[in-house]
Amino acid sequence: MAGFKFSAQSLDEIQERYDWFAEMRANHPVWYDEQLHMWHVFRYDDVQQVLTDYAHFSNEQQAGTSNPLGEGALSRTLVLMDPPRHRQYRNLVTQAFTPRAVARLAPRIEEITQELLDQARTHETIDFVKEIAFLLPATVIADLLGVPASDREVFRSWTRAFDSDNPQERINRVQMQDHRTNMMGYIAQLVADHRRSPKEDIVTDLINAEIDGERLNEDDLLSFCLLLLLAGHETTVNLLANTILCLTNYPDAMEQLRNDPGLAPSATEEVLRYLSPVWNIFRLTRSEVELRGQKVPAHQVVIPWMVSANRDERQFPNADVFDIRRDPNRHVAFGHGIHFCIGAPLARLESKIALPMILQQLPGLQRVPDAPIVANTGIVFAIKKLLITWDYQQEMVGAR
Repeated sequence: MAGFKFSAQSLDEIQERYDWFAEMRANHPVWYDEQLHMWHVFRYDDVQQVLTDYAHFSNEQQAGTSNPLGEGALSRTLVLMDPPRHRQYRNLVTQAFTPRAVARLAPRIEEITQELLDQARTHETIDFVKEIAFLLPATVIADLLGVPASDREVFRSWTRAFDSDNPQERINRVQMQDHRTNMMGYIAQLVADHRRSPKEDIVTDLINAEIDGERLNEDDLLSFCLLLLLAGHETTVNLLANTILCLTNYPDAMEQLRNDPGLAPSATEEVLRYLSPVWNIFRLTRSEVELRGQKVPAHQVVIPWMVSANRDERQFPNADVFDIRRDPNRHVAFGHGIHFCIGAPLARLESKIALPMILQQLPGLQRVPDAPIVANTGIVFAIKKLLITWDYQQEMVGAR
């Protein structure tokens, strides 16, 4: 299949992509694309091998590639490091993402979700992506970074500006560089303010993180905050939007979840597996390596398709069935091995809290009939517009 981006206007078009993955798993589990000069891996076991075996599959090759933030903007972050540098950096950053640090965000996540729902319930129809899925993680991350309420709209505009799939908000290279400069300057000032006046938030935790006398330097701190703002935000947006898409497509599952909010964690895991937010990543072979009997030369780009691995029938019985009670559910939506997404606990917490609240407070939730599902995919599957409605009159009666 030439190219890796497509726009979907219907569930049938999304399903066509999954049909292609199934064909590749069956007939071409390790495939060399002669047009793009890349290797593609589709089965669960092989994807796990590529994700886990950093001795053969390097993650650092992306540091020199172009990205919307400019050359090298994210080159100091965890996602672009190999051991031993990765291990040292992750050990420091993990101290700021302890279960206790993440759990203390729960009351604020609930508060933000309620504010968004209160606003949503004044309308009969909303774009779920724009009005809830985007704003919840954006506000949470702003809180994490200690951004004052008066500056949050500026932060949101930066996040929207880097969304190159949105033609209405797409900006040119010069504007992008200006945004990057302003953003990095703002984050640098935030870090400086936290050094002078420590607070109970992740920036202060990162500043104080120490192992064997080593701390994050200034460039490392700025790079991680930037990664948190951009990459951490997008994953949660897509997870929340994908959840509503799945539940509205499977109303029986939505009713089960509405009646039993305790199913929210397992439902979230099934959404991550069934409609993964991150579809693939890139690795570069350090030396020749064998994958399913094929010899892959050194210095070759290898793409493990996590989205395909998560529908592999060899790992998941009835893989194409959406089952919110699925157990076990060892998906690779957040990666695997040393590069497992460090922000996964936060994304899961936001979903666990927000999902039951959404279903309870928007009775009769459904997609707007005949409204197209606007979605793009490349490395990530991103729903750009998802119109929903609910029993508005019942809601208004209940509010009286």
